Amino acid sequence: MSVLSRKITVATVMGACALTAMTGCSSTDTEGSPPSSPSSASTPAREASGSAQYADGRYEATGEYGSQESSIGVTLTLADDVITEVTVDPHAADPTSLDLQERFADAIPNRVVGRDIDDVHIDRLAGSSHTPEGFNTALEKIKKEAGQ
Repeated sequence: MSVLSRKITVATVMGACALTAMTGCSSTDTEGSPPSSPSSASTPAREASGSAQYADGRYEATGEYGSQESSIGVTLTLADDVITEVTVDPHAADPTSLDLQERFADAIPNRVVGRDIDDVHIDRLAGSSHTPEGFNTALEKIKKEAGQ
């Protein structure tokens, strides 16, 4: 058998295996519904992927950040691990810091409401590069409190 023949044979076998695997994933039973596997039949997607589950409710935490002991208050509501509401309470006394915290507070709902809490991590928002550190710190506290 030539090298070219071996390559074609291997490619054909691999293609057939891939086709069989894909067909098996999309097959349906006689009722027209997808077959259920033991690992996912009654398990939500978050549990199947190993992500944490959080208790629904309203949570509050203070997030400290920076070298000048700055902080913000974060209040959020969770439902099925999804952030449904969030508010940020600026704590800064310095006018510049207060302005940045207020701009962050105005912008944050558009970035996090409707998202899974485990998918949220803010790097920079509304011109503020340090306030997100406080938000992320508060978010971690809330995740610990809400964790089951």
